[in-house]
Amino acid sequence: MTGTSDFIRLGLTQADRAVQDVIARDQLHLNPKTLPRARQRKANGRLKQIETILRRLILLMALALKLPPPAPRPSAQTADPPEGTDLATFPSGPSCRFALMPARTPFLMADMIPERAGRLLPISRDASTRRLISRILAVRRILRAPDAAALRLARIIDRLKARQEPRPLVGAASQAFRLGPELGAVSTALPGLINTALESWESSG
Repeated sequence: MTGTSDFIRLGLTQADRAVQDVIARDQLHLNPKTLPRARQRKANGRLKQIETILRRLILLMALALKLPPPAPRPSAQTADPPEGTDLATFPSGPSCRFALMPARTPFLMADMIPERAGRLLPISRDASTRRLISRILAVRRILRAPDAAALRLARIIDRLKARQEPRPLVGAASQAFRLGPELGAVSTALPGLINTALESWESSG
């Protein structure tokens, strides 16, 4: 499991750097209220790829966990970020809920979250950054506590297996090399690793 653990650690590190790059490109740490629509579309596109990779990394972690018996929940504590990972103080505020596993469909996909149809909104030069920043906050929260997220997802998977639900399907990776060669390689390798880990799904329910 050491090789997989190292791979996951690499993936999380590179995902964190990619998030920082999204923030730095448009100076989102300064909490701008709006961005030009073209720039925001690029930021949203990059962030969506990071979200997909992060969701798959957490799924791979969850599939490797052996769940202990339920225990009382400890008081929630916010973990400090790894030293040197923050570019600047990022705006605080409400964040989106990062869906570890999206809403149920006949074939449960591990990474497909529907996007809002922004093109139906009135067209203007600038767009609010509120949702973009909220999504970034949600991703950063998962990156700071990936083990806790994996444990939550493992419990969801356990319940799905107990109900004899079909196993998740993980499609081919999208091209993520514009986020960096390391993260692109991680994205490419994830579907095969996850599908291998899912091979025992039916027999373990």
